[in-house]
Amino acid sequence: MHDVFMWLALGLYGLGILLLIPSVVHRRPSLSPAALGALGLGLLAHAGAIAVVAARIHRLPVTDVRSALSFYAFLVTLAFFLAYLRYRITSLGLFMLPLVFLLTLIAALHAEHSFDSSAFRGGWLLIHIGSTILGYTGFFLTFVAAVMYLMQEKELKSKKPRAIYYRLPSLEVLDELYYRSLVFGLPFLSVGMVTGFVWATRTWKGPWELDPKILASLVTWLIYLVLFSTRVSGGWRGRRAAYGAIFGFAAVMVTFLGISLLSGQHGYIPTLKP
Repeated sequence: MHDVFMWLALGLYGLGILLLIPSVVHRRPSLSPAALGALGLGLLAHAGAIAVVAARIHRLPVTDVRSALSFYAFLVTLAFFLAYLRYRITSLGLFMLPLVFLLTLIAALHAEHSFDSSAFRGGWLLIHIGSTILGYTGFFLTFVAAVMYLMQEKELKSKKPRAIYYRLPSLEVLDELYYRSLVFGLPFLSVGMVTGFVWATRTWKGPWELDPKILASLVTWLIYLVLFSTRVSGGWRGRRAAYGAIFGFAAVMVTFLGISLLSGQHGYIPTLKP
C-alpha cells in the first residue's frame, strides 16, 4: 500500500507541475483549481504513504535516507501551499515543486527500509528528527526566496527586463518571505540540535562529539544564526543576505546528505546497500 500511495503522489505532483505552468506563462493572478487540486491530492496520497509506514512501525517513519527524503518532500509541498495561500506567488511552484518531484521519485523507486533498533523509538530522537527536517524545510523556502530575489533584482537593474520580471513578485514580498521562513527554520533547527545532543549523551558510548555529521550540523546552525543576527541588526539585507541564504542551504544539503555518508554514528550507509 505504501508503494501505491507513493507512486500516486508522484503522478499527481507531476500533473500539478504541468498544470501550473500555464498560470505562470500567462501571468495569471492565481493558480488554476485543477493545478491546486492535483497538488493537494498528491499531498494527501503522500501523507497516506507516510501514515501506512508509521502505523506499522509505531513511530515517525524517518529512519533512513529514502524515508527522510520522502518526509522532507512532503513538508516542502506543505510549505508551498502555506506560502502560496499567504503570498499568492504563482511562480513559487516552479521553484519548489521540481525538488519535491525528484525526492518523491527517489523514495518511490526504492522500497522503504527501517532500522530495527529500539533506539529509533525514543521520544528525544523523534523530536530531533522532526524538528531538524522542519528547520530544513524552512531554509529551503529561504533559499527559494533568495534565488528569486537575485533574479528579480537583476531584472530591475536591466534596461530591458525579460519576461521573468513580470512573473516574479516584488523585492519587498520576497524579502518578507525570506525573513519569515528564516525565523521559522532557525528555532526548529535549534530544537533539533539540542534534542540530538540529549539523545546522543543518553544512547551513544564513547566519544561522539567529533562525528562528521554533528560537526556539519553545528556549522550549518551557526551559518543560519549569523544570517538571523545580521538581518535583525540590519547589517545584511538584499543581495548579501540572499547569497548567504544560498550558501546556507548548500550547507544544509551537505549536512543532510553528503556528510551522512561519512558519519559513523548516524549516517545513511546501511540504507544504500542493496
